[in-house]
Amino acid sequence: MEIGYVGRQDRPALKEIWLASFPEDGPETADVFLDALLKPGWCLAGRLDGRAVTMAFLLPAELVAGESVLPLRYVFAAATLPPYRGKGCFGALLRRARELSAAQGVDALFLRPAEPGLAAYYERFGYRPYFSAVEETIRPAQAAGDPAGRVLHFPPRLEPSLWRERAEAAACSRDAALQGRPAWVRWPAEIVGLSAYGSLCLAGQGCYAMGGQEPAPAAPEGGRDGGGASLFFREWVAGPSEAPALCAAAWQAVFLRAVSQQAPGEIPPASIRLRRPARAGEAVSPFGWLCPLTGRAEALFLTAAQDRPYMGLALD
Repeated sequence: MEIGYVGRQDRPALKEIWLASFPEDGPETADVFLDALLKPGWCLAGRLDGRAVTMAFLLPAELVAGESVLPLRYVFAAATLPPYRGKGCFGALLRRARELSAAQGVDALFLRPAEPGLAAYYERFGYRPYFSAVEETIRPAQAAGDPAGRVLHFPPRLEPSLWRERAEAAACSRDAALQGRPAWVRWPAEIVGLSAYGSLCLAGQGCYAMGGQEPAPAAPEGGRDGGGASLFFREWVAGPSEAPALCAAAWQAVFLRAVSQQAPGEIPPASIRLRRPARAGEAVSPFGWLCPLTGRAEALFLTAAQDRPYMGLALD
């Protein structure tokens, strides 16, 4: 199998793989991601008889670990056409990704398995649990105080210059909120903005959040409605003193959006579900897997328990 970086000319083939592997996304979502991420050196594909049959994006990022900054590549949208699965195509692609990344001076590859059962597969190729996160639910009663910070909306079909401006602002706010953590991933602005597609960002002094409203649960047959919808913030970076104001800002932003979309009768959210960095001494769940390519990346595992490394975005 021929494996190499691909470009815009391969877009139709990559879209075919995407939709065959992630049918829940639909063509419009696939187009959004391909338009944003199909850049030189960002996507690797394997070809058989001239046809692309397997692919993975290798997105640039950095691990900020104390005074050190390690270049990383995030393995994203890893997929293979159904007839070619189970034949070793994607395994060959993963091995080639390691070789190319190491030759370019990358310290490590990392990823988030799309489902728990895939973790063991990736571990066969040198990936190990490294990043952690905590999920919790906050009720309205915890949103005491005045809303803090500004709101950055990322609606679909946002004008490109506005999208770039908001993406830069969101990335700067995220970085500022994470400064001082022992180990965390810094993402380029275009990836932060893409992660916020269709959502909103809340940015305040020392705090940051990204997410939006989830549908209300379905009503049981013959019963009352399922109650209020919830908000899910895929990133929530706030200390105990900043969290109440950030909660208040989240609820206010969703209500204002409902009014602006002429949906004032929408069921109010009943809770905020959030994903955040782990605090010292807190039980955590594995969130991201790291494949070290250098000695200094290998050494990261020695302090992972106390560093509680935070990856954050997974483009999920």
